[in-house]
Amino acid sequence: MNFSYRLIYTLGSKTQQEIDYVNKCFRLWSEEFGADLASRGAKLNHDEFQRARVIAVICKDDEVVGFHLYSPFDLREDSSCEHSYIRAIPDDVKVKLREHQINSFMAMEYLTVAPAFRSREAGGPKVAELIIRLGLKVMYELGVDAAVGIARVDRKVNFLGEIIGFSEFAQITKYNNQCAVMVFGRQNRLIESDEFTKRTVDALWTEKYQPRKIAA
Repeated sequence: MNFSYRLIYTLGSKTQQEIDYVNKCFRLWSEEFGADLASRGAKLNHDEFQRARVIAVICKDDEVVGFHLYSPFDLREDSSCEHSYIRAIPDDVKVKLREHQINSFMAMEYLTVAPAFRSREAGGPKVAELIIRLGLKVMYELGVDAAVGIARVDRKVNFLGEIIGFSEFAQITKYNNQCAVMVFGRQNRLIESDEFTKRTVDALWTEKYQPRKIAA
């Protein structure tokens, strides 16, 4: 398989290799989502890539296999509540989050798998599932109350979340796409995967490139 997992903290200083990975992810993100949203009469906002505080990347040698963007929010902070990401979430969903003792959370955005790695041979890695399961480990490492994703219904990302253990809190429309607000809080039970996926997630996490501390 020869995959590796890398966490790039965007506020910290980066190596040239990390910068190259960020640029590769951005180009893939722009191509994939730019064309998709244009076909639906919407325009991709490039600020949404830049706001990510963590870029989680699965690589094969120097090639990007897939990635996920992570941004922290806290419903107790006025600045978070005024952010466009939070304002797009209906008020009743925010009430429900608080009822579940969820104040701080990690937004999981723009799950992306490179076209060459989307179709898998029997027994091969399920890249999207690997990324999400690894992302939950990032959530626990950051110490937030939950992971939240606005998942595309047409691409069945919400269904993938459900088989991992996420709960659907609501359905909303974003960029003219029907989406589900998916939440994995600390009270959620992680649904085990098949043995191959579990071993792969554990190996990628154990051997991941350790992130440096965020610069002051």
